[in-house]
Amino acid sequence: MFVLFAIDADSLTKHYRVYLQPSDRLKEMVLRTPCHQLVEALKGVSFQVPVGGTLGVIGENGSGKSTLLKILAGTTQPSGGRLVKKGRTAALLELGSGFHPDFSGRKNIHLNAALLGLNEKEIKDKEPEIIAFSELEDVIDRPVKTYSSGMYMRLAFSIAISVDPDILIIDEALSVGDQYFQQKCIDRMAQIRDSGKTFLFCSHSMYLIAELCQKSVWLHQGKVRDYGDSADVVGTYLAYLDEKQSKDKETSKTWTPSPDVSTAPEVTVEEVFLTDVNGVRLERAVQFQPLVIKVKTHRSGPPFKGHVGIALMKPDEKIIFAAMSKKEKSQPVEFAGDQVSEMVLPSLSLGSGAYKISAVISDIHGLAAIHDGRSDIFHVVSEQPELGMCWLEHEWRLPGIDH
Repeated sequence: MFVLFAIDADSLTKHYRVYLQPSDRLKEMVLRTPCHQLVEALKGVSFQVPVGGTLGVIGENGSGKSTLLKILAGTTQPSGGRLVKKGRTAALLELGSGFHPDFSGRKNIHLNAALLGLNEKEIKDKEPEIIAFSELEDVIDRPVKTYSSGMYMRLAFSIAISVDPDILIIDEALSVGDQYFQQKCIDRMAQIRDSGKTFLFCSHSMYLIAELCQKSVWLHQGKVRDYGDSADVVGTYLAYLDEKQSKDKETSKTWTPSPDVSTAPEVTVEEVFLTDVNGVRLERAVQFQPLVIKVKTHRSGPPFKGHVGIALMKPDEKIIFAAMSKKEKSQPVEFAGDQVSEMVLPSLSLGSGAYKISAVISDIHGLAAIHDGRSDIFHVVSEQPELGMCWLEHEWRLPGIDH
């Protein structure tokens, strides 16, 4: 079957010359001998994205993600390899890149849109839409050097999505700005994904990557460590991070919202606790006992639609099990006033030890975390002799013993 690729990257490499001192450049020109160190940011990176496909780009800091996105966006050229792209590309990379600090927001709209290939009539037609989405009407004629980082992001994202690109590339810029506009951006990204546009997204949020992107590429030290379905690649990457953190004796939070103290969350998690089936609170649970996890939430103002996520974890916040209501039911939860959401566990299969529960409220797409909370630590007791964090049904088949 013939497949049309929007992006076809074959053995992309990128080298940078690093000079330890500014004078080394002059020495190199005069002496005609190398006075630099060659740094390989990318080493033979290959992948393909079909038209209408979505690709996540993941990896640790310094793995080559930003370099790859710059090459895909056309802001830098590869040192080697082949790259073929089809269609207009819009990118939101480094915050404020492409903006002239002394120009007003309105003039920067015209400048950036022109660089993306729009003619003057197209820019004038789209200008009101860009300004309206950014919600910067009051400051659009001020120089952008007076903008905050969040205002920069609002304007840059609004331009990138409003020029109707065939390929949209988004880097970590969404981590800047208030929670409300982040949610607005994620909603629009989901619309772009569902409209058949080609979409590339780079993020440290593995949940967003898994939800927004069909395929993912994991970069490690400039090379492709893994490439394939997002669920598989993300799982392998998280396992790698867990192993690395355990070796370094560090702990991390796999699922953490981006708090914003300037904006109150739409829904707050007031309390997370464990009860038996009769509603009696528990600090101590028995293995195989039926239990209920309860999440008290509060919503001020009109109803808010979203989803509930619950994770069972160790005290060091290593997640054992997590589930979200979006995966189980098609209809979102309507939060209004004070409510209690419940997850019923017909049989607790955790092993003996200490645990706690994390609950998170997400947006309607199950993509952006709105607010989260933790339970107190509870203990599980078991009569089973096996060790570990959970119990699995099993049977033994041993040599020399009839079964």
